[in-house]
Amino acid sequence: MDQIHVNSQIRNFKNIVGDERSQNISPLGVIHTGSTLTHFETPSGTIETVEGFSPAFKATVGFGADWLKFDPDKKHGRISLKAMAKTEDGKNISFRYTGIIDMTEDVWKIFNMDPEMKTVDFGLAVGAYEFTVEDPKLKDLENGMWASCGRLIVGETGIQVENRISKVFYDRSV
Repeated sequence: MDQIHVNSQIRNFKNIVGDERSQNISPLGVIHTGSTLTHFETPSGTIETVEGFSPAFKATVGFGADWLKFDPDKKHGRISLKAMAKTEDGKNISFRYTGIIDMTEDVWKIFNMDPEMKTVDFGLAVGAYEFTVEDPKLKDLENGMWASCGRLIVGETGIQVENRISKVFYDRSV
């Protein structure tokens, strides 16, 4: 299986966004659909492949922005993230993540910065990644479908989003 770790994470990748640096949060309010729209700046993070994924790489996120919409019933959040990263070889990767998160009581505690907030494990946030790359060695990232499952990590230095991202493929042996 192919996998990447995006702190946000790909199951052949790991992707993590949002380290100890503070995030700039801009609530935009209720839009015409009744959803509430909030913009989150994501100033840092990493994307790296897990052991055995080819081609192996690691990249540092330099900028990202998440336009998060909360449904009118407040049961789901709709994620729309666009970010840029640079590999250790100095090559650029642009990526987009769209997803849905179940807005459970524990998830709302995180978004409301409740003192009782705690890490929310994998399974409440799912989505898809799309990549555009500068390095020809990473071109295969552009030609795949990438599904993800995420979690929210509450730590001493802040909140991180971690996604495990997996390549979707057809098993011809079935």
